[in-house]
Amino acid sequence: MIRMCVILLAVALCWPFAGRAAVVTGLYAAEVPVADQGDASQRQGTAAALLDVLVKLTGDSDVQGRPGAATLLEHPEQYVQQYKFLRRSVVRNDQLSLDQQLYLWVSFNADTLDKAMQNNNLPQWGRIRPATLVWLVTQLGPDRVFVGLEDEQGYTAMLDARAQQRGIPIIHPLLDNQDLQTVKETDVTGGFLDPIKQASQRYTPDAILLCNISSVTADSWEAIWTLLIKDEPMTWTTTGGSAEQALQTGIDHLADELATRFARTTTVAGGSTVEIEVKDINNFDQYSTVLKYLRTLNSVVDVSVKAVAPDSVTFSINATGGEVAVARAIGLGKTLESMSGSGSPYRLR
Repeated sequence: MIRMCVILLAVALCWPFAGRAAVVTGLYAAEVPVADQGDASQRQGTAAALLDVLVKLTGDSDVQGRPGAATLLEHPEQYVQQYKFLRRSVVRNDQLSLDQQLYLWVSFNADTLDKAMQNNNLPQWGRIRPATLVWLVTQLGPDRVFVGLEDEQGYTAMLDARAQQRGIPIIHPLLDNQDLQTVKETDVTGGFLDPIKQASQRYTPDAILLCNISSVTADSWEAIWTLLIKDEPMTWTTTGGSAEQALQTGIDHLADELATRFARTTTVAGGSTVEIEVKDINNFDQYSTVLKYLRTLNSVVDVSVKAVAPDSVTFSINATGGEVAVARAIGLGKTLESMSGSGSPYRLR
């Protein structure tokens, strides 16, 4: 049953092949273990849940060290929308045990928390986030093998759980004949990127992540990672006393890197003004679609119309991060495409 749930979750996360960036849900809620249902445990659990939410919203795993975050964590109860206690069976060796753990699930009010983050100068990452395709290889006996949806070691579930905690959309390859005719395990372990990029095209990811995990000793694991964004590779290594620790640390590094590139750099009111022209707007529905879309972008503070032509509209955008941030945000979506390959003018897809 657990194995089937893992497979179904992985399939669900793989579903948006035709898309690129994904809309992430659940950013304002978190579930944390607690000792009991007493007042002290509830206060501690609420603070821990708010910290988890702030990590997801900012994309910064070290957000607790920011003065603004410390201010919010002093009185986390004022942002709570609802909460409940849950008991879940403990999973050991991929099997349900008779032991149970008590959890506190907390959902925070988005409007109240957003305003508090702005007032305390905390960066905020929007709900539209880049999707990352993960090619994972591990040691099985003398051979290196791909880790796919039917993952007996549980590595896929470990990756998915941490990615969900960080608000990162993860895609897993099908590893069917089409994939395996193009990419081999040695391409991942050796860092041969051309076949990997070719095999990844069918999934249209925003980023490609390679992971080679292995057991060094009985209680020591190592994972070697390569992240590819727009043909720019970067590598790092994580270690841990278990495979889960090594994988979790690697996903944390991924989330921090993506947030650095795609999240807002500041939430202070105001920003720089950017003008973009959008062509092929011939009716009100198209105009409304573009206006609503621009207002959802991560970097955008405000949008107004500057000029209207027979088949195009020029928008004035107040955006944190300026023109580069706006171009990156539009590039992640499926509504507009650049006619020049980079920046304005744009047109409806």
